[in-house]
Amino acid sequence: MTLLTTHNPIRPLPEATASELMRTFIDQDTDALLVGACLALLAQRVPEAHELAAFADALAEVAVPFPAVPDLALDTCGTGGDGSSTANLSTLAALLLAHLGVPIVKHGNRAATGVCGSADLLEALGYDLARASADLAEDLKARHFAFLFAPAYHPLLGRLREIRRRLGIPTIFNLLGPLLNPAQPPLQLLGVAREELLAPMAGALARRASLRRAFVIHGKDAEGKGLDEASIEGPTTVLAVAEGRVAAPQVLVPRELGLTPPARHALRVADRAEALAVARGLFAGSSHADFRPAVADAVALQAALGLHLHRGAGLDGLGDSMREARLRLDRGFPIPFAHPMEVRP
Repeated sequence: MTLLTTHNPIRPLPEATASELMRTFIDQDTDALLVGACLALLAQRVPEAHELAAFADALAEVAVPFPAVPDLALDTCGTGGDGSSTANLSTLAALLLAHLGVPIVKHGNRAATGVCGSADLLEALGYDLARASADLAEDLKARHFAFLFAPAYHPLLGRLREIRRRLGIPTIFNLLGPLLNPAQPPLQLLGVAREELLAPMAGALARRASLRRAFVIHGKDAEGKGLDEASIEGPTTVLAVAEGRVAAPQVLVPRELGLTPPARHALRVADRAEALAVARGLFAGSSHADFRPAVADAVALQAALGLHLHRGAGLDGLGDSMREARLRLDRGFPIPFAHPMEVRP
């Protein structure tokens, strides 16, 4: 309680103070109104890398652990909050990468601000969100895919849901989600919705001892609005992270990757039913009525970035990897988890 009243979250916090503040947030005895006020203050500025790392480390200390993961396991995720209502590109790319043999340990939740979250889509496809950790570890070995449903691994965050809902604004927890995968995978493809978040999020990842390589990305749509994913409409800025260092920014341009601009709003979905239909069309291949070429292009681009992380490559030759992924999508591919809902032609 004293910590919340003696430190001003509008100013950058020392690392130790940030850790203590996060512990105060999840303390059941902390007054909810005070927590809400502090979260509102934090939302007024861009957090620094050391603060994000300290917040995430404090939450990792009280998270439910996950068994050891494969050496080159990858998570694909975004901060959300771009308001684009696009299809579930990072989730679909994760499923494609698993089919291609990349071990995927994805961490996610239901939709908070978007139309359909990763957990919503996977559940609709027949995935058991309550699957035990031991079974998920076996899934990783057998099918290269495991989804860690965030509430099952971060139970102490439950008390904050109502506080965040009442605030009605994005809070620091929207940014922390991609940093809280309890498996701590060594590879990560992380999208941020705001350009000013590129450096702090990359810096936070660089501080994680378990991380080997990551791409932190921010795209622009045809109208110049920010996206938490690589864009097939406009430029995408990429920060590569490796060996605790963040490289200089690189920019991907769609035409240089052989991409033609899609029709306006070609990636958008109106609701969960449409998101599910688009996913089914992608699994079934280009002959299916619900197959969307623009979605396939966007998924192929995200998947190509994941392939390069897995292979230890930079961005050179990304267009070739994207075409490799796109050809696989044209043919369709099976959902890489046990007992999925049947994808009908």
